[in-house]
Amino acid sequence: MTTSPSLGQPEIQAELIAEALSSASVGFFVWDEDRRYVAANAAACEILGTTLDQLLGQRVGEHTVEGLDALDDAVAAGFATGKAVVQRFDGRGPIEVFYATFTTKTAGMPFMATVIAPLSQG
Repeated sequence: MTTSPSLGQPEIQAELIAEALSSASVGFFVWDEDRRYVAANAAACEILGTTLDQLLGQRVGEHTVEGLDALDDAVAAGFATGKAVVQRFDGRGPIEVFYATFTTKTAGMPFMATVIAPLSQG
């Protein structure tokens, strides 16, 4: 497989990554230094049982049933993976998720990003 030299351009890479994240089957969200959600893909909203409008501005960890202590560790270390149990926003019961959280920069500003994938539903 050969790739076009234009694929290496930062603008094209950003667009490809944005499209991949928006249609991914894993949840992806970004949160700020106040631990509030500032962006999320459709899968994150589906997994958490909420809409994007309801999610944005909510505090990360507010619905965590098990694994909340790992949030401070992730912030301090800049990276963490593990399992957590989260109460869905729609009340349909808790869900166990795998997560990977890491620091990132968007528009030159520091953020945390998290990828989640459901392990089971309660």
